[in-house]
Amino acid sequence: MPTFNPIRQLPNIPHLSSKDTLVIFGEVFQRGYVNGMIEEAERLGMKVIYSTVGRRDSNNDLQKLSTLELAEKNQNPLINVPLEAGFDLLPWKDGTTLVDKLSPYKMSQWQEIAIDWVELDQIMKQAHEDFVKRTKNFLTELEKELPPEGHIIFAHTMAGGIPRAKIVMPTMNRIFKGSGERYQSSEEFINTSLGQLCLKSFDEVTANTFDILIEQTKNLRTSRMTKGFKVGYTAFGYHGCDALVGSNYVWQSYAPYLQGWAKIKLEQIAATHFKNNIYAAVYNAPEILTNSSSVFLGVEVCLYPLLSALKKEGLSPKHTLFQDCQKKLKPGVSLEEIEAYVQDYLNSDTTQALTNFETWPHHNQPLQMEKMKAASQQLIDMHLDAKDLITANLSEVVFKACGALMVQDITDTEAPVWWVGHDIVAKWAAKNLT
Repeated sequence: MPTFNPIRQLPNIPHLSSKDTLVIFGEVFQRGYVNGMIEEAERLGMKVIYSTVGRRDSNNDLQKLSTLELAEKNQNPLINVPLEAGFDLLPWKDGTTLVDKLSPYKMSQWQEIAIDWVELDQIMKQAHEDFVKRTKNFLTELEKELPPEGHIIFAHTMAGGIPRAKIVMPTMNRIFKGSGERYQSSEEFINTSLGQLCLKSFDEVTANTFDILIEQTKNLRTSRMTKGFKVGYTAFGYHGCDALVGSNYVWQSYAPYLQGWAKIKLEQIAATHFKNNIYAAVYNAPEILTNSSSVFLGVEVCLYPLLSALKKEGLSPKHTLFQDCQKKLKPGVSLEEIEAYVQDYLNSDTTQALTNFETWPHHNQPLQMEKMKAASQQLIDMHLDAKDLITANLSEVVFKACGALMVQDITDTEAPVWWVGHDIVAKWAAKNLT
């Protein structure tokens, strides 16, 4: 378990310019954290090089993006080498995949799933080697796009890894969203074969890909360093974050977060390479509401206290951000009412149980899930439109701040693991939002 290491001061403006490059290792989708890094890189005049995880055809074979898909993405230049990671669709000895092997099980049988762990280990090794091969192909193409000189920042965006078998998501929905009769313990889940399988898959996608990226770019890194340039590696983590509770910033976390163990492994990988004088760092970002995070019930609740942090750190109450947020609320509902409600939630005994850093990742509890679900719904009900929440505005502030901080810090980073809390996000916003 690493020591809590939050960024408290804004970094100095980096020595980056149009001579330098940001390389995205993974795919860029809408409403994601990496968009903040891209915005900062473009502001500094850096070249941005994109990549893709590829697409599966009707036979589940991994393919490059088509000409039409490339045109629709409009991300140039884009290295069109599929970087999808994981092992759930790799054929076993009998020609079936892990997804095929899980398909006969009914929802009522998820706790009875049996897995041949010996053969799975072989499949995982094959998947790992295949990803290494595709990474090498990616880097060969990347060399053609890189300027001959300049610093390079690799932005690792790989995350997730939920096996694509039909039985998995309905089971996880009971963990992430269930309450009452539909509640399912996350601790019970990870102690089953299906749970252990998911943890292995999360590790492979979220963490091991970061290690492969760093290992396979050794020659490129050495070449740049001999010319006096730096190569940095950023990864997005989640390990709770500081939120304003009363007048103090308090570390808190979302639960249940099954990918938490993979995020810890990601941190360990960064720490190992950092010891070898490589600029590798994981930046643990605050919760935001994205297309992928929406699967987690109530993940957005701890975004609301950012309103109070923004005011505390000097963003004018007259700023258009607050005005835009107020317009999304029902008549008679104020931002102050939102803030007060969230403070009561954060101060409750149930939520305070999630402020123990040493015991993270935290598992869900029946009462905790009920209270989080109720809080989420109550806050949504304060809005005019349940699909147009102020958390969208606040999420944009978070990913912009995180992206800027990561780009500005990585080529001189002093630690392999950082926490980006609401305080530093608010400090960045007070200085940079116009």
